[in-house]
Amino acid sequence: MSALPTLVRRAQQVLDHNRRGAWTCPSSALYAHQWLWDSCFIAVGVARYDPERAAAELRALLRGQWANGMLPHMIFADSSHDAGSRTIWRSRTRAFAPRDVATSCITQPPLLAIATSRVADALPGAQREQLLTDLVAPLVEYHTWLYAARDLGSGLVTLIHPWECGLDTTPPWMQELGRMPLPIWLRVAVRLRLARALRALRYDTRHLPASQRASDDDGLRMLVLAIRAGEHDFELRRMPRDTSVLVEDLAFNSLLIAANRSLERIAAEIGSPVGPELQQSFRRTEAALEALWDEPSGQYYSRNPASGDLIRTPALSTFLPLFARVPSRERAARLVSLLRDPEKYWPAWGVPSVPVDAPGFSETSYWKGPTWVNTNWLIAEGLAAYDESQLAADLRRRTIELVENAGFWEYFSPLSGAGYGAPDFSWTAALVVDLLALTTPAP
Repeated sequence: MSALPTLVRRAQQVLDHNRRGAWTCPSSALYAHQWLWDSCFIAVGVARYDPERAAAELRALLRGQWANGMLPHMIFADSSHDAGSRTIWRSRTRAFAPRDVATSCITQPPLLAIATSRVADALPGAQREQLLTDLVAPLVEYHTWLYAARDLGSGLVTLIHPWECGLDTTPPWMQELGRMPLPIWLRVAVRLRLARALRALRYDTRHLPASQRASDDDGLRMLVLAIRAGEHDFELRRMPRDTSVLVEDLAFNSLLIAANRSLERIAAEIGSPVGPELQQSFRRTEAALEALWDEPSGQYYSRNPASGDLIRTPALSTFLPLFARVPSRERAARLVSLLRDPEKYWPAWGVPSVPVDAPGFSETSYWKGPTWVNTNWLIAEGLAAYDESQLAADLRRRTIELVENAGFWEYFSPLSGAGYGAPDFSWTAALVVDLLALTTPAP
């Protein structure tokens, strides 16, 4: 232990503090439950020093899997009495939800197959085979559900709530959310600026400055959207198009492509192929993602599936197709050129969640400006896949230095490097361990 770098030891202390038996909460200070993509990022980092714990982290996610295959974005901790959130979801009243745990009723970026592959690589032979054997069927069920329940025919998965995309308040989603017809009570609240009066009911703003979270109006709109989706059992095909907010999300579908490939490799290794119909869906998604490219701006965007229009609001999700290894070399080069621009996406401390010259940029405001360790990690992996090894190394170095200087915050100012959001954040700690392993020469 004493031979490990100090930053690794500090990261392990954060992860140990947030450990809840078989799984790890994102932050003891703010997030008490288990989140889908958080646990996947956590497992990737923990596998560097305790692969058995990492495997348990992934298996714990299966507690929440629904009978129809859906993996929820959140599993409630038994020890937490978060009555407000539980009331929104009421998962035990839903036909396919598990009865022994309470969950949300929507999903999150499908990183489980990717994390399973990474953790398996760290396990010895017999344990590796056991993990892959245990998880392949649930993974196939999950990916099958994504296409059966959420592909409206384009080959891309449609999301029904911004919480599903992971980048919760990202401007493309908030733009679409702003167009949602509001119930009368919310129209009155917005017009009279009464949303702020409800801030006392929010858990997050009791612990953090409101400037670092979703705005009051955005928060209320997201709450209304969740309630409306619940009226239709969160089933996309039952949701009315005039009052719903539906998005073929770029980030989600990019990560899905990478996860599909991981699942294919896992299934092939244990001799249980995913089947021709699901494979056909995988290939359709790869082709369909390229329809989200906008040639004039040289960027990818999410799309409104009802109108077919791209949502041309810039965000860091434009770089995530690199992680999926979908763009041509020419398109990748244009993305790299955009990334290198210090007036947009290459300030001092990592990739901002929106370009720094965007009208709504805020260095402290959740997904409307800050840099995040998990998206830096994803983008660095994508750069390396396109032979941009020096740029990837630079981004990894900046990210490590950011955390070393400021601490294990949820997110950071890309301009000053200051930390914001929840302290002692688990995926920040876990991914720094992984980044250090990638940047430190072997002895």
